[in-house]
Amino acid sequence: MIRNNKSRFSIYNLLVLCLPLVAFIVLSSCENDSKEETFGDPVISNILSLGDDPRINSGFPDVLVRVEGSGLSNMKEIIFDDKINVGFNTTLNSDVALFFNVPFDVDLGSRFGNQKVTFKNQFGTTVSTEFEIIQPEPTLTVQDTFAPDKAEAGVEIRVFGDWFFNVEDVLIDGESVGEFTVVSPQELTFIFPEGKTETTEFTLVTAAGSVSKDLPILGGIVEILITDFEGNGIPSINDDYPSDWFSYGDNMFRIAAGIGADGSTGAEIVWDDTGTDPFTGSSHQSIASVTTSTDAENAFLIIDINGDGFPGTVMEFVLEDDRSNWLFKVPLEGTGWQTLRLRMSDFGFSFDPGNQSNGDVNPSTIIAVKMQISHEGGAGVVPSGYKYDNIKFEVLELE
Repeated sequence: MIRNNKSRFSIYNLLVLCLPLVAFIVLSSCENDSKEETFGDPVISNILSLGDDPRINSGFPDVLVRVEGSGLSNMKEIIFDDKINVGFNTTLNSDVALFFNVPFDVDLGSRFGNQKVTFKNQFGTTVSTEFEIIQPEPTLTVQDTFAPDKAEAGVEIRVFGDWFFNVEDVLIDGESVGEFTVVSPQELTFIFPEGKTETTEFTLVTAAGSVSKDLPILGGIVEILITDFEGNGIPSINDDYPSDWFSYGDNMFRIAAGIGADGSTGAEIVWDDTGTDPFTGSSHQSIASVTTSTDAENAFLIIDINGDGFPGTVMEFVLEDDRSNWLFKVPLEGTGWQTLRLRMSDFGFSFDPGNQSNGDVNPSTIIAVKMQISHEGGAGVVPSGYKYDNIKFEVLELE
């Protein structure tokens, strides 16, 4: 009897000792299963560019991309080309997606083209995929693009912009300048060629595309854009210029998309004799000088005009300087868009095109351009009107 009790006691003790070990094994097994089920090995399905040009497994520098797949919630590192560590916000991670901006750092050795992207999670598991970093087209700075700002034969020109990678050529009026030096992705230099006397077109060509901009000539003919009604022109010359156009007198005036040359934004002025004022016009706010030229014989006002629908209109154009308002009057002829090139020395003093006895307007002191319609106290054609766009000066600058 005693022996049976001892036997039962021994078996009981053995069970008591084994229970914790069994519980540990079961819990450990469940934990491993849970970990594997929750995390698993990461899988990359694709990388989607979220920029203006959506692409899969490719994108431009700095564009935001979304990585799609599974097992991504515990991602710790993203490395491009085995050397560029990408910063990203881990709080935005989910099991099926994470986000980052495509890196590009020249100093760290970033390059364009296909390259390996490696993802590593906090458990040390890695997965890799291919991604193409696309080279952007080159750009030029809006202001202070060239130094000096006017070219001269034999003088080195510095050009400023961005994405000056894989530069293939530098052109002046479509002709290669030959040698050039890429100083950095934001600057290059070249020697300006001989034989140019007027404003030239500078073009930078890279493997990703090209960009062009007018380059004036020192002591040559320069074209200056006053406005194209699309934000270009005077605002880039006078930073304080509000770019506001306004009308005065008896008229209908508007600036609108689709009414300019080639369907661009333009302006229109119409007189229908419904008001009481004996004059009709529009102008912009006064500006500072945009040229050093003082030669009205070699200075022109250039305007694109279209008078379709208003036959018989007599157009008036006014240059205001520090002395007076100088007027030129011309009847509307032809149809469709056409370009007027008006010599400044032909403008008459004090709103009188026939008054040529007071010298000429000084181009360097012009503060406003005005677009008017002649109705001579009610004698004009009713209605009269025209659309206009791309107002420019063409002048001979001597310095």
